[in-house]
Amino acid sequence: MPKFCRILALALGLTGTPAFAGYFELSANGSYYKYTNGKVLGELNTETTSRMGTGIAYNFFGNVLFELKYTKSKKLDRYTTVSISDGNIYRIRRTSEFNNIGANLVLEFAPRKAQFRPYLSGGIGYMTRKESTSGTSESSDLLDGQEQLEFKAVPNSQSISADGGVGFKLFIAERLALEGTFNVMATDLDKEEVYLHYSGSGGLRFIF
Repeated sequence: MPKFCRILALALGLTGTPAFAGYFELSANGSYYKYTNGKVLGELNTETTSRMGTGIAYNFFGNVLFELKYTKSKKLDRYTTVSISDGNIYRIRRTSEFNNIGANLVLEFAPRKAQFRPYLSGGIGYMTRKESTSGTSESSDLLDGQEQLEFKAVPNSQSISADGGVGFKLFIAERLALEGTFNVMATDLDKEEVYLHYSGSGGLRFIF
């Protein structure tokens, strides 16, 4: 085991009795992505997504867990464009925020004492979504300066969600594991059009 992992485990007091059926797991994970979609007038157009999650799971049958989890995701789009009709320069900032509370079943494909434990998960949840847009308009001849744009407010929305994923736990101590996951979440299940969201993240899992 790498030296820094041993130090972390000792500092957190996670080198005690091995885990067994009937224990809890506490997880914390996150991810960050930033994409560059070219330049307009020398200004970068970017798309940034940040995600964080936490959960608590109960192992009640050796390799089967019931997990309650919370996920928050924020997407920020910044882009500059030039209007064909009036030649004005538009700078737009759009923010979308998702909050999801879910209940999942997790099935591990390894003995409970294995150091590496791959798993599948799936469940249902409840999602809320907030969106906002702001921006400015600038005359192409720069005589009128910048003008603040006004956008129609988008009401917050709520929907039923479902998600499924694959992941793994790599134990660096008997009660501490590194975790990697890939999830697909379906939202707006109670509406006419269903949306799919894909995410990958990494984090820690604590056994107690």
